[in-house]
Amino acid sequence: MNEDILYTFESGSKYFRCPICKGKVQLKKQSLVCSNNHSFDIAKQGYINYIMGKKQFKNYDKESFESRKAILDKGYYSHILDALVETIKGFERCTSILDVGCGEGYYARKIVEATDKDVIAFDISKDSVQIAARNDSTHGVAWFVGDLSQLPIKDNTIDCLLNIFTPANYHEFNRVLRKGGYLIKVVPGADHLKEFRQLVVDQLRNKEFSNERVVDYFDERFSIINQCKVSKTFEISEEDAKIFADMTPLFFNIDKTTLDLSSISHLTVEAEILIGRK
Repeated sequence: MNEDILYTFESGSKYFRCPICKGKVQLKKQSLVCSNNHSFDIAKQGYINYIMGKKQFKNYDKESFESRKAILDKGYYSHILDALVETIKGFERCTSILDVGCGEGYYARKIVEATDKDVIAFDISKDSVQIAARNDSTHGVAWFVGDLSQLPIKDNTIDCLLNIFTPANYHEFNRVLRKGGYLIKVVPGADHLKEFRQLVVDQLRNKEFSNERVVDYFDERFSIINQCKVSKTFEISEEDAKIFADMTPLFFNIDKTTLDLSSISHLTVEAEILIGRK
C-alpha cells in the first residue's frame, strides 16, 4: 500500500465515524477500525467502501464517468473550478472540505493541489470513486463510497461542503458542518448548454430552464452570503459534442441517435455558485 494513501486516511480518520455504530475510527494497518471492531479496508487504489454491495444507477455507469472525466480534463469546466478555488482560499478558518457526490473526482483532485486543505470526497457510485482514486497522483484526497443520507462523518467537523451539480441532503449537511461552516452549492445557470436545449426544444417538457426553486430551497436552509454566475462559451468539436451529449442529464430521456450534433460548433457552460453559511 502506498504510504501517502495511508497517511491521507490516518489524517482523515479524525473526520470519519463508523457508519454502523457511529463510533470513532482509527487507522490500523490498512483499515479504519472502530472501537467495536467494525473494519473498513482501504482498497489498493486508495479509497474505502462504506456501502456494502454495489448499487447500479440508470444512466450512470463506468463508461459515463470516463466520458465525464474526458470532458473535464479538456478544461470545459475550468472556469467553474477557478471560481471555487478562489472562493475557498478566501474562507477564514477553513481546513477541511467534503466534496459531496464527487463523481470522477475532478474538483476534489484540483482543489487539493491548489490548497493546503484536508479534502474528503465521496460518491454513491463505486465505479466513479475507483476512477477518482486511480487518477489521484498526489494521493491527497480521502476517497470513499458513501450514502448521502447516512454520511460516515462526525458531527460538526467539516469546515466547507461542496455540492456541485449533485443532490443535497440539508439535514446531513447541517449535522456534519461546524458552526459557521460554509456550503458551496453549484447549480446550472439559465444558459447552461443552451445550444443543446435549442437543438431539442420541441422534446423538452420545460422549454425554459429555471433554477429558482433550487435557489429558494437553499436560501430557506442556509444564510446566503454570496451568489455569482460563471459562464463561458467554447468552440467544440463534433467528437466532444457527442461526449457531452452522452453525459448530460438533459438528453437522458431523448433518443440521441436523432440529434444532428454536427450543427453544434459552440457550447456554453454556465453555473450559479451559491455560498451559504451555517
